[in-house]
Amino acid sequence: MRPALALLCLSVLSLQAHATERSLDRWFDRELVPYVTSQLVEHPRFKGESVMFVVFEDNVPASVSNALAISLRDRLLDAALNAPGVIVGRRQGGAGAGPAAQAVDCTRDEVHYYVGISLSRRIDGSHGVGVRAFDLEDNTWVSGFGAAWQGALSSVQQQAVRRSHADATFRGARDVPFTADESDLLATRLAHDLSCALLRETAGRYIVAAEQASEAEDNLGVTVQLVSNNLARHDALELSGNEQQVNATLSGRAHQIDGSLYQYWLTVTPTDADAELSTLSASAYVLLPGYRLAGAPPPRNDEMPAPAVLNATVDIPRGGDALLGPLRILKSQDPRSCARPGDTSLQTTTYSESQSQCSVLIADARADAIVFVLAHQANFGLVRLGGPDCRERTAPHVVTRGAAMRYPVPFTAIGSSEMRETGEWRIAPGVDTYYAFAVSDARAAREFANHIDALPLRCSRSLRRGLENNALHLWLDEFAVLAARHAPHVGWRALEIKDVL
Repeated sequence: MRPALALLCLSVLSLQAHATERSLDRWFDRELVPYVTSQLVEHPRFKGESVMFVVFEDNVPASVSNALAISLRDRLLDAALNAPGVIVGRRQGGAGAGPAAQAVDCTRDEVHYYVGISLSRRIDGSHGVGVRAFDLEDNTWVSGFGAAWQGALSSVQQQAVRRSHADATFRGARDVPFTADESDLLATRLAHDLSCALLRETAGRYIVAAEQASEAEDNLGVTVQLVSNNLARHDALELSGNEQQVNATLSGRAHQIDGSLYQYWLTVTPTDADAELSTLSASAYVLLPGYRLAGAPPPRNDEMPAPAVLNATVDIPRGGDALLGPLRILKSQDPRSCARPGDTSLQTTTYSESQSQCSVLIADARADAIVFVLAHQANFGLVRLGGPDCRERTAPHVVTRGAAMRYPVPFTAIGSSEMRETGEWRIAPGVDTYYAFAVSDARAAREFANHIDALPLRCSRSLRRGLENNALHLWLDEFAVLAARHAPHVGWRALEIKDVL
């Protein structure tokens, strides 16, 4: 090769390597994460101070942003949680927030610094990412702390920018309310806030009999009881059935703000107005579709509130036919037809009530991959299938290139069925839909398995109520972010099934 040509080739390769090196993901993992974690651990200003990781929009934390910004924030938060010496606020660090917590830790409730990511679009079509820290006590930006990147986003990242995404850190705020099926999460949040308020009281001990709210008064059902149990376990107050000892009551009320949006207040009220004990309260916003105030007339049909989530779709990055071929279902009277390759046992799956019927989901594997199978039951939500072993944890299915994926599914009546592939993930599909999600990277597969663990497990022919409505929408949004992050290693196929009688 001539020297000039060799030099040109080296120059081009150098430029390509530099451009690749400056891709957002590489900059984020190789430069930003080490910089931020080292600053939070070593800089004297942050020692002993709690931080919260947010997305900045117009220089203030945003409760709703785009999926890419939230994903970047989550990656930075994960790195901080794994860095010894970094104190992360309770809403993100989980201190004392879990249902198994035996003591209340209120020390992380007060946040001293915001570490925030901002995402902007330039006139030339490129994007910029910046990271800054804000001192909440001084109400000033931290000088000398910051990093920035500018460049072109990948097609997957551009799609993520276009998707709106709620920040779970602000769950319970007006823009990110709890939903009616999240009464356990609401109770955990309110119990913590009330526990900290109780621990700050020094006048005396609260002995409480929880007020049993009627269905008309408390559409969230068991919220007050759940909070009572949490408070008692945290030793924040004493529950008593002795009316002579009780000196306070615990009650919950939902107050309508706008349409289906309510503010739920939980209050501890002394029974003696002249006592030294103070009235304490905690609140959070919640969506209550169909909720009606006590004593109010039933709404007319044209006034019925709309459901919190309509029959929308979520954009899950798709590798298409890169990893799996088209899906199909084999229905047979011979259980050996449904067995996996090499399986000599006639025991096919817990989905079959007898050994004379079986159904199996089949696809050709076009690469070595780990496959997860999900089922969206019409009107019954999304579940994960346990396979023949029905393990409590998510069971991946390993497939080899050139071989057929065979995965047992709940039995479908033998006869005529309408089956068609679909490229959509719907919040509320009108027909049963099976999803085969393939991952060619083991590390990414573990992340997906952990996320899929949150879905209810179905192990029999009987329908199992799955994830639905707003909770499902949030789950799919987070699933989409994971899929976007690992886009080169994922692919999925979906099959809609309608039995014809």
